[in-house]
Amino acid sequence: MISNFPFTSLLQTTGMAGLLLAAVTDLDQRIIPNKLVAGVLAIGLLLQLQTPNLILASVAGALIVFFALGVLGHFNLIGGGDVKLIAATTLLVSPRSVLDLLLTIALAGGLLSCVYLALRAGLGKRELAVSSLGRAPSDSAHRGLFGREAARIMCGEPMPYAIAILFGVTFTIASEVF
Repeated sequence: MISNFPFTSLLQTTGMAGLLLAAVTDLDQRIIPNKLVAGVLAIGLLLQLQTPNLILASVAGALIVFFALGVLGHFNLIGGGDVKLIAATTLLVSPRSVLDLLLTIALAGGLLSCVYLALRAGLGKRELAVSSLGRAPSDSAHRGLFGREAARIMCGEPMPYAIAILFGVTFTIASEVF
């Protein structure tokens, strides 16, 4: 855990708020704004400044993650916003927890994928039943954020990975504290 607990908690909470906003924006618009990534990065750097002897290791780790994930992004295996956000979040945890963070984000992404696949199957059956009845789905089912997300799930669009990042970071920070 990073030292100076009250200040650390405040910074980590602020970083988590930025991640929450990134997750909601990703869910709504399928984009992670660079301003949010920059905010998380700045908060992470402030956190790492509390342990000056580890800051070089922390920044080096973030750069390694950025370039490694950037290769995956180049081949469209992960979104560019996800690459930047994951690299920035490595600065929210201690350098020794970065591998745990990456594993936890990957596991959260796998779980989120399972949820999306189950929803796709369930929504597909619902739409098939509605179309066989000859009635259009009710307007209320297709309004707002959740209606748009249901339509995206039905079309097989990519999931908002910032949600998995948020859960992975939350779990990793919690495990550092406890």
